[in-house]
Amino acid sequence: MSLEQALSGIRVVDLTHYIAGPYCTKLLGDYGAEIIKIEPPTRGEGGRTLPPFFDAQPGQEQSGLFCFLNTSKQSVAIDLTRQPGREAVLGLIERADVVVENFRPGTLERLGLGQEVLRAANPRLVSVAISNFGASGPYRDYRMTDSVAFALGSWTYPMGELDRPPVQPGGAFGQYVAGLYAAIGTLQAVRNRNATQAAQHVDVSIQEALIATSLYDFVAFSYSGFVRQRSGKQFHAAFPNLVTLPCADGYVGVHAGLPHQIVALLELVERSDLANDPRFRNISTLALCAEELHAALIPWMRDRKKWDIYHAAQARGIPLSPIPSAQEVVEWVQLKERQAFIEVECPGGGTVSIPGPPSRESGAPILRLRRAPRVGEHTACVLGGRLGYSNTDLQSLRAAGAIN
Repeated sequence: MSLEQALSGIRVVDLTHYIAGPYCTKLLGDYGAEIIKIEPPTRGEGGRTLPPFFDAQPGQEQSGLFCFLNTSKQSVAIDLTRQPGREAVLGLIERADVVVENFRPGTLERLGLGQEVLRAANPRLVSVAISNFGASGPYRDYRMTDSVAFALGSWTYPMGELDRPPVQPGGAFGQYVAGLYAAIGTLQAVRNRNATQAAQHVDVSIQEALIATSLYDFVAFSYSGFVRQRSGKQFHAAFPNLVTLPCADGYVGVHAGLPHQIVALLELVERSDLANDPRFRNISTLALCAEELHAALIPWMRDRKKWDIYHAAQARGIPLSPIPSAQEVVEWVQLKERQAFIEVECPGGGTVSIPGPPSRESGAPILRLRRAPRVGEHTACVLGGRLGYSNTDLQSLRAAGAIN
């Protein structure tokens, strides 16, 4: 069985929006699951409003982020606040294996679609909920932004200079990690469901997903009470050899963590005098001569380009990397050779290059993804084909504002 067919036969009702939930269902869809995405009629889900936009033109079908997160899905536009809409969704859930949602805790209950209702409709259902702090605990109802997630996941505290306020990490990393954990949890729950024939529930916390990816700080605190402080361009003061330095066309990241790697690095930059200095051959004394180490590296690096430095370091077994832009990553020969980026159509027209699934089965063809759907593009075929709604039924629901 090829990797793209690994989840064939698994049907998912997708009640998600924005990033964390859609990324979970995208991963399931990439490997063959059928994803039926439920969106509000007319406007669609909120992710359609997020940049970047194709040709820099905002629009419902123009979001590049939505295009990436919703490949190979079907869009069914249903108003969950209306009884006929809820009945249609329950009909789809009766025939599904999995339902995924990332509403605030309690939202589905208020809509009349809580766990008891879902399990009554489908006693073998796997339900997956992604939320800011999880479905329990005193903070479960608190709101969260990406900045709050980083702060409460202990990512922000050690970022920046010690004598200045912490620097806020950027991006929605926590949401993607939570989506990944949710996809893994879904697969585990489906397996358990198949073994027990009983309903399963998966509860994913975005905050805890971030904590799980910051293990160094928590393990260090647990083992020794060590709390990492801000140390500027260095990872922390005890490891001055983990540092970002300038070069002729940008920056390189030095990741040499062992004395023999530091010695090899000093020999590379033609500073054998320091390579023979015992201070640079002992990990406990490296922290005392950090500035001297950096001063020895920078003049040599300033005259050379980052990829040249990278190749030279690799030849000597030195952990070091260029720090490329997004354009440089997309154009990198390594990723071109592996066809890591896939061309897909945008719902509104045109094509974009998006990251493909990072795992693939040996011998399987490169995965081809269907474009993300337009709002309500599959409403008629899904409700008609899955639930037997007639054209008259669909017209009545449209007239009532329950679907489009």
